[in-house]
Amino acid sequence: MSNVVDILLKMDAEKIELPKKLVEIKRLSELAGEPIVFEIKALTQTQFEEIQDMSTKFDPISNKADVDVFTIKLETILKGVVSPELKRKELLEHYKVPTPYDLIKKLLVPGEIDKLYNEISDLSGFGEGAVEEVKKS
Repeated sequence: MSNVVDILLKMDAEKIELPKKLVEIKRLSELAGEPIVFEIKALTQTQFEEIQDMSTKFDPISNKADVDVFTIKLETILKGVVSPELKRKELLEHYKVPTPYDLIKKLLVPGEIDKLYNEISDLSGFGEGAVEEVKKS
């Protein structure tokens, strides 16, 4: 087996970037009469930690942490969707919602929120096959 350090040192550090992909929201495409495609990207470690921190509340009385899973999903979508810009003022005004969270909940049904969250999570390395065991021969 090659020396992994040598291989990593040969790689161009400037070419390492977050994975991205395009996903179509089929229901919205049907409503619009044309494709509604979101560009999504993997989260950085810092973004992942921020989401975990903001979604976890510690209760000192019970000495337990309470995790708000829905906030994790919404914040992952906000940070993982490159386009459309879900914080854009014009979108919030057009759909008459006060926050980007409300926009997501207005545009997407629960299953679409889950699927979009899962797509971003997969790009962020949480999907099947991101890391695989190597069998020695």
